[in-house]
Amino acid sequence: MEHIYEVVAAKALRNINMPVSDMQDIIFGKNVNSIRMSLEDHLDFARENLELSIQMYQQSVAAYARLSEALAYLKQSQKTPELLFDYEVIDRNEQLVVAVDYEADFEDDGYEDVTHLPQIQEIADMVNAISFGSLIYVTYDHFDSSVPSFNEEIHKYHIAVPVLDRKKACHYYMKIPAFKGFSAIHIGTPKKGRLVETYMGLMNRAKELGYELADWSVEEWLISPMVTNNKNLWVIQILIPFKEYEMSRPIKLR
Repeated sequence: MEHIYEVVAAKALRNINMPVSDMQDIIFGKNVNSIRMSLEDHLDFARENLELSIQMYQQSVAAYARLSEALAYLKQSQKTPELLFDYEVIDRNEQLVVAVDYEADFEDDGYEDVTHLPQIQEIADMVNAISFGSLIYVTYDHFDSSVPSFNEEIHKYHIAVPVLDRKKACHYYMKIPAFKGFSAIHIGTPKKGRLVETYMGLMNRAKELGYELADWSVEEWLISPMVTNNKNLWVIQILIPFKEYEMSRPIKLR
C-alpha cells in the first residue's frame, strides 16, 4: 500500500509543478524539517518565476503600446505624407540595458551599426532581455544643439537592448539615466540625410521655444530592423535631453 501513497503524493506535488528531484526529498523526507525546507525552496523558486512572469507581462503590454503608437504614426503618414508630427517635451524614466559601443560619423556610411546587430542580439539572448524587437541607439557629440549643426566627425555610439534585471552575469549592462527633454518622431530610413533632417527640425524648434538641449541623444526604435527589414516601416522616437542633463550620460555597470 505504501507505493499508492507515494503515487498520490507525487500527483499532488506535480500539480504545483514540483521538480522530480524535490518530490523525492518531500515524499521520502526523514523528518518535518526536511519536508519544510524542500517546500520553502520550491515556494521561493515559484515566487521568482511569478515575479519574472509579471515583469514579462508588464513589458509585453508596454511593448504592444509602443508598437500600436508606431502603427498609428505610420497610418497617419501614409494618409498625409507631408505630415510633420508634433515635437513634445518628455519625461524619460531610468532604463537598464545591455549595450555595445562603436564609433562612426552620424550618417554611418560604413554601416558599423549593422555589423554590431548580431552581437547585441547574442548578448540579449544571454540575459533577461525585453524582446519584441526593442532596439535603442545612444549618440554622443555628433551635433551641437546650440547652433544647431552636425560636425560630421567620428564619435561614439551605443547600440542597446532593454533588460528586466541584472540577475544574469554580463559585462555589457548599462544604465540610461532618467531625464527630461525634447522629442520627435522619424519614419523611414535614417540614411541619406533623412534622420539629420528630423534632428535639425527638432533642434530648431527647441531653439525657437527657448529650450537648451544637450549634445547627446537617445533613439528608441518603435519599429526596428529586428522587426522588419522594410525601411519604409521603421519608426524612431528621437529624444534629446535638456542641457541640464548634459553630464548625466549613460554609464556602464560593472
